[in-house]
Amino acid sequence: MDYTTVTRVKQALKIDGSGGDALLATLVTAASRAIDRHCTGIGDPSSDDYFLQETVTDELLRAPVGADGRLSISPHKPTIDSVSAISYRFRPDEDWESVDVTLEIVIDNARVLAFVDELQRGKAFVKISYTGGFATDAASLPADLVEAATTLTARYYREDESGLTDAIGVAEIGELRYTEALPIGVRRKLQPFVRVVPW
Repeated sequence: MDYTTVTRVKQALKIDGSGGDALLATLVTAASRAIDRHCTGIGDPSSDDYFLQETVTDELLRAPVGADGRLSISPHKPTIDSVSAISYRFRPDEDWESVDVTLEIVIDNARVLAFVDELQRGKAFVKISYTGGFATDAASLPADLVEAATTLTARYYREDESGLTDAIGVAEIGELRYTEALPIGVRRKLQPFVRVVPW
């Protein structure tokens, strides 16, 4: 899923016509995946489409168990809408134990708390099926996330124009500006979406 659109990027760049649409579409996807990597802290395809709202089946995780026997599960989506199944075990050679998701869980934004009696403290292997994510298209994403993707795509486009250097010409003031790989403005917009719990 892309986090902005070619039309929105063209508006930001003040570009008319469709001659560069294919390049912009490629850059929109590249910027979206860079945002996935930044927000999840993971540099492989398992983080792709982090913000896409979808149903995930049997995602395998490790989850800590507190002193009160509560499993604290952090699935691989920025927010959790519903949970259809949870099971856990402590060793790979044990059978999976099911959690009653109608009675024993609480969804706390991006975290699922499972209240199961008599669990030992430590870390459990967890298998969870759930629906989570923000949206199924860019129009329904949070506005600041879309703007971050738009800004980053525009940055990629300007770098491509200038020969893939880290300097971007600013015509209005007649100078070159040297920038970081991920612009500070983009980092600020993405800060609320950066995953706190490790993948």
